[in-house]
Amino acid sequence: MQVIDINNENYPDTLRDIKNPPPKLYALGDINLLSNESIAIIGSRKCTEYGRKQGKKFAYNLSKQGLVIVSGMAIGIDTAAHKGALEADGKTIAVLGCGFNNIFPKENITLFEDILNKGGLIITEYEPDICSAADNFRKRNRIISGLSIGVLVIEAAQKSGTGITVNYARKQNKPIFCIPNSLENPKGEGTNRLLKRDGILVTNVNDILEYYNKSKVKQISIEEIENKKQIQVKPEYEKVYKIIKEGPIHINKISKESGINISELNSLLLMMELEGLITNKAGSNYEVL
Repeated sequence: MQVIDINNENYPDTLRDIKNPPPKLYALGDINLLSNESIAIIGSRKCTEYGRKQGKKFAYNLSKQGLVIVSGMAIGIDTAAHKGALEADGKTIAVLGCGFNNIFPKENITLFEDILNKGGLIITEYEPDICSAADNFRKRNRIISGLSIGVLVIEAAQKSGTGITVNYARKQNKPIFCIPNSLENPKGEGTNRLLKRDGILVTNVNDILEYYNKSKVKQISIEEIENKKQIQVKPEYEKVYKIIKEGPIHINKISKESGINISELNSLLLMMELEGLITNKAGSNYEVL
């Protein structure tokens, strides 16, 4: 762990310029990323499959252009953004609202390790033993927007913590990009409301690149992203893997859909976990890695 004081040469100038900058940062990973051009990707913790896919796709394509993806390592859109960057062999920064000895959420400890193992960076303004608290997460959002040249909102409900980050971005004079959401999706009401106010409508990565006068690029679809992972699944795992691939799912539902009893399924899921195909989230909910 490195401790970067506000007067240290490695402390990012982008944070020095915001209101109430953190006096120091605790860092794990590549601190050189703090000086790289980065963009924040944020959204709902309880995202839809549409939101998850778009978060991953935008992160993947922006990473391919050399931008560092900044997010908060929460479940939902944050997780999709970090994973999209990693799958692009890009870099990502996770900003925590707790100390390194109390990682939250516990479901994302594997993601925490993946970010570090793949040359990313994890930072927090909190000392190692500080536990997670609602106010800590609200405060850390100023760091997420402060580090970034802009904030991309993927999916947010009408009343959402995403709005806190957006408000910080406004005060920091950062552009707020938003992708449109279906009028039938309550989890996208906040995003659509931002578009009516001051959000910048984007439907692809080139819209963001054009804003910064960067050249247009060939984009990769979410299907191509999934195919590039080239995961080798043993025949005995295929039925269960296909069920879990559709999104986080409880073991009881897996059992019902697969027709495999819980006892046999537990053994199968354990083997799939050990082989790095899936992860067991809180409450026996599983998702693919």
